[in-house]
Amino acid sequence: MKKLTQKEEEIMNFFWDRGPMFVKELKELYAGQKLHYNTLSTMVRALEEKGFIDHEQFGNTYRYFAAVTKEEYSKTTLGSVVKKYFDNSYKNVVSLLVEEENLSLDDLKKLIEEIENQQNNPQ
Repeated sequence: MKKLTQKEEEIMNFFWDRGPMFVKELKELYAGQKLHYNTLSTMVRALEEKGFIDHEQFGNTYRYFAAVTKEEYSKTTLGSVVKKYFDNSYKNVVSLLVEEENLSLDDLKKLIEEIENQQNNPQ
């Protein structure tokens, strides 16, 4: 899966949060910004080319919707970060979180408990 630019991710968050929209509705979410309709339309079509968005036709206009869930994108993004910065080791990620005190001992115990429960009760 391709990586999103910051602006593309912002647009995708609107689709993930609000569901299907016409470009006109998306533009209304940028009311305080001077973002031209054609620029936004081009960005949406680029997201469609990348496979993140799809559309359904209503007459001569399109209503766009997310073709990839936020969870699917998050997993892919996390995986690439772990691969690139942590030698493909989730253990190294957790170690850093513990060292930086972003993950408490209680949180770590709960995480271990969840992993053990998943291993004992596979779905």
